[in-house]
Amino acid sequence: MPRIFHGNFDFEHELAAAGYNRPRQLERLNAELSTHLLALAADGDLLFCDDIAFEEFLLIAQAAGFPTVQLVAQRGRETFDGSLVPWGCSKQAVDFATSCGWSCEAPPVESVVRANSRQFSFELEQRQGVEIPGAAEVDSLQTLQSAIVEAADVWKSQTAEFDWLLKAEFGMSGRERIAGRGARLDDSQASWIRRRIGAGGRLYFEPRVDSLCELSTHWCLSKSEFDQGLDAGRLAEPELIGTTQLLVDRSGQYVGSIPVDHAAIDKSMFGCSERSISREMFDQMQSDTRLVTEEARSLGYHGPISVDSMVYRGPAGEPLLRSIQDVNARFTMGRIALEWCRRFARSDSPAWLLAPISWVDERGWDASLDNPVRRLTSLRTAAGREVKRVGVLLDDPADWQDLLATHLRP
Repeated sequence: MPRIFHGNFDFEHELAAAGYNRPRQLERLNAELSTHLLALAADGDLLFCDDIAFEEFLLIAQAAGFPTVQLVAQRGRETFDGSLVPWGCSKQAVDFATSCGWSCEAPPVESVVRANSRQFSFELEQRQGVEIPGAAEVDSLQTLQSAIVEAADVWKSQTAEFDWLLKAEFGMSGRERIAGRGARLDDSQASWIRRRIGAGGRLYFEPRVDSLCELSTHWCLSKSEFDQGLDAGRLAEPELIGTTQLLVDRSGQYVGSIPVDHAAIDKSMFGCSERSISREMFDQMQSDTRLVTEEARSLGYHGPISVDSMVYRGPAGEPLLRSIQDVNARFTMGRIALEWCRRFARSDSPAWLLAPISWVDERGWDASLDNPVRRLTSLRTAAGREVKRVGVLLDDPADWQDLLATHLRP
């Protein structure tokens, strides 16, 4: 049975609100991002998208060596048979599959919600002792102000000059969080906090730190609890897909990933003032992220799961590891990056960027679907307009290092 990939990239919004209705703006965003799902596809798979422009793109992509994938649109979807593979297995995605007459090998909805919640990652990092010093769960304006004062003391900072972040239970791409300085809140910050606490939401406070580098470790948990041939009671091993360095711009928005060589003793990191991560720190990160997969599996979750980690400067200026910064029990763009690099990269130092089109065009690069050095992996136009960001695999390290040094420098 073919797989039908579905880009519900607003997955966290679906988790946060039972009655969530996707606004038109996010319909367009989902259409723009859907071509990235080709990285996960194989010949004979299907892609659900209502943008007719995708038909021509898929034909051109097929000729350039991409998988042979057929488009499924809203109209006529009942004529297709297959198993839905969503970006994230929300209840809405499962209901959508049912309405189409498709199957969907989804884990229990409760396990998906729990594994993607900030409470889940917060409790695990507290247990492992890898949280940022001063981080706390808050349930009122008063407990937030107390947390700010206490954290400022830990970081030996004047309270009025202390920078912090406050995050909601679910969020995506830096949304559903606010940044502040000091213990005084303006009206918009206080209103944001009251609304979420009043609705029964949880909020998580953390000091704003100097990040040296961010990484994401990608795993997959099989649906079967036991591997074939193993003794009864022995759990199947989680599959380690790989690790990537996360690239973010000065506003904190994701712009790409660089695969990390697991065989290297010290992991060289782009833009990291420490230049590399020690084997000991990397091994701890792998161990802690594996613990996350085991905890997620104990909830009944199966499927893709990625764990974000960060190396940052501690209160005394020393590099510290926050190995369980975020947990994403879904597909991620870092996973997309790994798959594109595995499929097309020839060098041992590729990078995949989800970058503004201007980054490519201003250099006069001949990036295209069939250029092995600067290969586009997505549409330049979708939903009748030019997209803001385009996927591009850069196989020459000199290209991406120079590009990123230009756009991501502090």
